[in-house]
Amino acid sequence: MGLFDRSARREQEREAESARVAVAELADHALVGVVPIGSTRWRQRVRVAGRVKAIRIQPWADEVASLELTLADDTGGITIVFLGRRRIGGIDLGTHLVAEGMTSTHNGLLTILNPEYQLLPHQVRLPY
Repeated sequence: MGLFDRSARREQEREAESARVAVAELADHALVGVVPIGSTRWRQRVRVAGRVKAIRIQPWADEVASLELTLADDTGGITIVFLGRRRIGGIDLGTHLVAEGMTSTHNGLLTILNPEYQLLPHQVRLPY
């Protein structure tokens, strides 16, 4: 093994450690104030985190399409609705997401309409 091989390996290890630290800092910041989805109630401002379990495009009213996601953690699930959207870049099945907004009900399901949201890398451990 030559000098350059060891230098390259050390540089890769430094980069990997830097990436782990960055993900940990992101998680610390993004998950502040997150509550379990199962504890959310109607007409409550919440910040929840989970994994996208389902995606569908549904008509909301008078030809207005909406993107509906089912966001789930180990305690339950909630419907996230983006009115007037058919797609949001980066959001696919399995995406880790933090959403914040006022809960309501739609079609008998607990829902957050047009939330503030943040995509998370898969390396971030979800709290619930």
